[in-house]
Amino acid sequence: MSDDQAEVPLHGGRITHDVVRVGDTVRRPPTPSSEFVRLLLRHFASRGFEGAPVSLGTDGQGRDVFSFVDGDVPADLAFHGDETLCRAARLIRRFHDLGAELVATPAAAAAGIETVCHNDLSPCNFVFRAGMPVALIDFDAAAPGSRAWDLGYAAWLWLDLGASGISAMEQKRRLALLVGAYGCSAPGAILTAVLARQAVLAARSKGLGNDAMARWAAGCLEWTRQNQRALGGI
Repeated sequence: MSDDQAEVPLHGGRITHDVVRVGDTVRRPPTPSSEFVRLLLRHFASRGFEGAPVSLGTDGQGRDVFSFVDGDVPADLAFHGDETLCRAARLIRRFHDLGAELVATPAAAAAGIETVCHNDLSPCNFVFRAGMPVALIDFDAAAPGSRAWDLGYAAWLWLDLGASGISAMEQKRRLALLVGAYGCSAPGAILTAVLARQAVLAARSKGLGNDAMARWAAGCLEWTRQNQRALGGI
């Protein structure tokens, strides 16, 4: 195998293991959602959206192949400044608007489906350049859903709600900034979604035996509940 085809393990992102870079491509094992992800990414490409990888089909080993998005992928949560939060919110909004085009049917609307949710909009699933988010990665969990469900999870992790050292009043300001940059007119629904996503992750992690993750999510849930009144006054 030549140098430009050597497989280099990639450790960014929070969903799939055994992801490798080969030249200017990323190869990853197929999942039950592979066909949907290919459809989604091809829709993005057709609309000129550069905030996601391009689907390049499959390779000889049956792995999904995507274009490599150059930049940095954080390994963990961190504090993000105002401009970074606004950039992330606008990128998420563009992703949701394009996802809405893909699932827009009367039946979907009746079922409360507004868009395609990424379902793990952690900063750890974004590519950064010069400290700013420029693209989303790891679409394995993507599925039709509501904007609030996805944005609630993003708000939790981008703001690191429950982190020590950041007051409820400061998180209120940052939450308002993120929601405003997204263009959401129902901030209360986002806070409700934050609580729901925290509860779901705590229960799911406990069921999977991931006690550390379960304790962290439960701690975030408790903090958000205790400060819900302050956070809700956006």
